[in-house]
Amino acid sequence: MKALIVSDIHANLVALEAVFAAAPPHDAVWNIGDTIGYGPRPRECLDLLVDRFANPALVGNHDLACIGDVDLTEFNPVAQIASRWTALQLGMDHRAYLKALPAMTTANGYTLAHGSPRAPVWEYITSAAIATDNFPFFDTDVCLIGHTHIAMYAALREGQTTAEIHPLRDGETLDLLQARYIVNPGSVGQPRDRDPRAAYAILDTDCGTLTAHRIPYEIALTQRQMALANLPDVLVARLAHGM
Repeated sequence: MKALIVSDIHANLVALEAVFAAAPPHDAVWNIGDTIGYGPRPRECLDLLVDRFANPALVGNHDLACIGDVDLTEFNPVAQIASRWTALQLGMDHRAYLKALPAMTTANGYTLAHGSPRAPVWEYITSAAIATDNFPFFDTDVCLIGHTHIAMYAALREGQTTAEIHPLRDGETLDLLQARYIVNPGSVGQPRDRDPRAAYAILDTDCGTLTAHRIPYEIALTQRQMALANLPDVLVARLAHGM
């Protein structure tokens, strides 16, 4: 089976549509969470993922904030503004859909966690030390994460006590049979690794491989949509820089 792995879409419909248009043939869509928040098209992104039968799908911290299940004081002022605006765009069906999603699950022998397996909603895996500490918190060989908006992987090989951590580059294929892995495919809608292109991955469960992909999209269109919604200028500007 081949699964299209997406994460941190953040209501960027233009980027999500570009990913679907560019992705090679796949049998399933797996969504690692934070579908909404920050961006201008929350309803449309949720509807598109439902239409594409995204399963498994996770809930992220911004998703929870937008439906009132996380205190907004946990967020910076810009994220608070975006979350309040997003909350006003959602219908009852969107809220019910998000409320029913887990922040961590397993599928086809893979673990998925929005933030980390140790703390699925909030923890950022940003270093080898944090990654190493998280390996005991999942039983499968591979855990797919999101949350940081940075494409990366951590590998813990047989005999090692400390994980190696590396950027996950466009076109790079990981042989998931060679070690235990924590893999972040990067963000569809708001990358923060200085590459503004939308990020996604293709997981081949038969071969045990994961291939990273980046695809350009019409950033200016998303920016215009954000400006028309009066979303904060800093959120508009950052899309062009991948930061």
